[in-house]
Formats: sequence, C-alpha cells, structure tokens
Amino acid sequence: MKKLLLLPLLISSTFASEDINKRIDTLEHELKTLKQQVATQQDDLDEHIPIIEENEKRSILDKINFSPEILLRMDSFHYKTGLIGTNGDGTTITDPMNPSYGLPRRDRFTKNYQPAGYARVRLNMNADFEDVKFHGRLIYANSSQSNQRLCILSRDIKTGKGGSAFDIDRAYIDYTPNKNNGGDFTLSFGILPTTGGTPMQFAQGKRRSSMFPALVFDMNTYGVIATQRLYNTMYIRAIAAKAYTLRENFYPYQCNRENIDNANVFGLYSDISFDLWGDALFSFGVNVLNGLKAHPYFGPDISSSNSHDLGTMVTYGAGLDIKKFLDTPSIVFFHAAASDPSANGMRDDYKITNPATGTTAGGYPGFTVEDYASGTMLTKTGYALYLGARYDFTSDIALGAEFNYGSKYWFGATQGAEDIFNKLALRGDVYEVYGTWQFYKHLHAKAGYLRMEEDYTGSGWHFGEPQSKDAVQNIYYLQLEARF
Repeated sequence: MKKLLLLPLLISSTFASEDINKRIDTLEHELKTLKQQVATQQDDLDEHIPIIEENEKRSILDKINFSPEILLRMDSFHYKTGLIGTNGDGTTITDPMNPSYGLPRRDRFTKNYQPAGYARVRLNMNADFEDVKFHGRLIYANSSQSNQRLCILSRDIKTGKGGSAFDIDRAYIDYTPNKNNGGDFTLSFGILPTTGGTPMQFAQGKRRSSMFPALVFDMNTYGVIATQRLYNTMYIRAIAAKAYTLRENFYPYQCNRENIDNANVFGLYSDISFDLWGDALFSFGVNVLNGLKAHPYFGPDISSSNSHDLGTMVTYGAGLDIKKFLDTPSIVFFHAAASDPSANGMRDDYKITNPATGTTAGGYPGFTVEDYASGTMLTKTGYALYLGARYDFTSDIALGAEFNYGSKYWFGATQGAEDIFNKLALRGDVYEVYGTWQFYKHLHAKAGYLRMEEDYTGSGWHFGEPQSKDAVQNIYYLQLEARF
C-alpha cells in the first residue's frame, strides 16, 4: 500500500525535474544569445565611435572662426644723447680694439641705426557655443635686430640673437549665464585679453582688444575676469591674474620694458558710454601689482638671477574717448594716470663695481656704474598724461596726432603694450603723427613719425633712483597690414 502511495510522488517529481532542466536550457540559450548581441553591439560601437567623435570634432571646428592678421613694418631710427646724471654716465668702452676705446658708452653720442625690419602674424580664433564663447590668438614675430639691438642705446652695440618667436598670447573662455535672456554677468578665464586697451586702437584703426585703459594696465596675464553690467551702457570688471612677459623677439625695442618674473594682478575697473560732444566712453580703474619681481632687458648678458620681489605697485587712472566729436568725422581722447609704489626694502642691483669685467658687487653682469641701476622699488608717486586726436578725411584716409608725458617717477604697467616702442612708459615727452590709408578692403598702409624725448633714466623700470637724461629718439616708420 505504501508503495502505491509513493508512485504518484515519484512520477510528479520526475516531470518537475524535466521542466526545470528545460527552463535551464532555455535560460542558457537566452544568455548565449544576449552575449552574442552585446558582442555585436560592442563591435559596432568600436567601429562607429571614432566616426562619431570625429564628426563632433568637425562640428566644433566648423563653429570656430579664423581671421588672420599680417603686418610688415620698417623703422628708421636716430638717437642722440647728452649727459646722463650730473657728470655723465661713467661707463666707458674698455675694449682697446674698439675705435671708440675710452669714450663714454651711454651718453654724449649720436648714432643712426640701420633700418629695422619687423614682421608679425596673428591668427585670431573665436567660437560661440550658446552661453559659452571661446577666444584665442596665435602670434608669430620676426625682427631683423640682431647685430644692432635698438634697445642697447650705446656706442658699442651688443649683439643678441634675433630671429623669430611663436606663442599663444590669448586663449580664454567667456561664460555668460542666460545670455539669450539678457544675462548681465560674464566670467572669463584663461590667457586673458589684457593688452591693446583704449585709446591705443584709434592709431591702429581697429577696435580695442582689451577692456582696460592702456595707460593704467597693459600687460600679458592669465587668470580670471568677472564682468557685471549695471546698466545698458555701464560695466564694472574685477581681475585676479598673474602677469608675465612675452619673449624679447616679440619686442625688437625693449628699452622701456622689463621682463616680468612674477607679479600678482588685482584690479577693479569700470566704463560707461554716454552722449557728450559725441559718442563718449569714460573709463577708470585701479590696478595692483603685488609681489612685483622683474628685471630690465638689456641684451643676452642680463638675466633674472639678481632680481627680487621689491614690493607692490598700485596704478590708477581715468580717461575719456569721444568719437564723432562735435558731429565731425573725428576722434579725441584724454587719459591720466598715477603710479604709487610701496617698497619692502629689498634691492635689485645692476650697478657695475668692476669696470674691467662689467660685473656688479655680487659678480653678476651689470649695466652702468651709476646709482640708478641699483636700489629698492621707486620711492615716490609718478604720473602720466596721454591725449590725441584723429580726423577721417574719408572712410579710407585718416590723419592723427598723439602726445604723452611721464614724470620722473612714473611707472607704466605696460610691459605687454602692442606699441613696439612702448611709448606710454617713457619718462619724458613723446610726440607722434601718422597717416593711414585703407587702399583695399582688407589692406591698410600707415606712415608716421615718432619723437621720444627722455628726461630721466629708467623708463619702464620699477626700481632705482632716476637721474636726469637728455636724450632724443627720432623714428620714421612705414607699415603695411592685412586684416581679415
């Protein structure tokens, strides 16, 4: 009887076991099928992802606009100097093989320099990705100045490596939240547009390429700019950045510049547009160079080995630019600025104490035996003025004139100035007249005369006690430029 009762249970378990085995076989088959499908899809992805990524890259490149600029310039340069200091610069030529042996090197001489050639190529890039914009600029420059460095204003010209230089001087992002809905705030970061500020663009016949007044701040930097629009025509900007200097081959004339080794940049600026005798722009701001460490550029023998952090330099100023002045085809502008140094007691020393070797007390290459090549940061406030006008006779022909003045202790934070001679840094008077002609849609010609009357030593320097200097530089220039 018990066996008869167990028989149905045995039969039932047998059928259940067969059903489970069938389900396992079905699951194994489905798993195998899924693995094959995944492998097939992966192979398809591996094949098509590079194509997809390449199409995305092409899509981004299609959105980037490229616009080149090509400039060719020739300068004829004449230099004349009287005494430097009370009794003249005591540095003399010690090489007995030099025809000027025993004569002063840096004062009481006149010289016509060989014509200087300069070529510059820029490739501007920009792209608009809704709330984000990209801006970049590649720059290439070549100068003929190798055996006659224009910045070495002495009888015995030091040779230096001439030739070319290539760099990126701008690459930054503008992020404007809700731009399509009238966003009022923009955050910019990267290699910043802090050179070529107003009103330098008028003599170049182009838009300003920096939002900061050139007389107050015109340096190469990388960092962050925050811009807030307060009204339709009023903007306020804050900058936090690091300053640096492009290589010397970008500047065939470096006398009025220093090579920035280190400096922290903090600035606050504002500008507002309104109607005043025409289309007026009023700009003002304050800029702080903290931890300023820099060394003058004299040639291949001077380096940053003996430069130190000398303190803080504060520069502030304001300016007014007016287009269509009094309903005429003319532009006028007036800018003023002041530099206020705060020394920390550290000193830089480029004073020669061993004339036979031309070295300083520390054994480094020096510049002169005079005291102005050694010292702490400047001790007094300096100031500068910059004014000018341009008249457009036609849409293609214009004539302009500019004047700027720098006082004895003026320090221009203009190490990255796009002006070759960096005239805004000069301690003295500068006069310039020029004429421009757009003889074809994208082609421009410019001819001009620049006179720089240097009253004190150390133009563009942030250290040392300036001495009187009676020097005049006369420059005639001609340039051709293509801008697209």
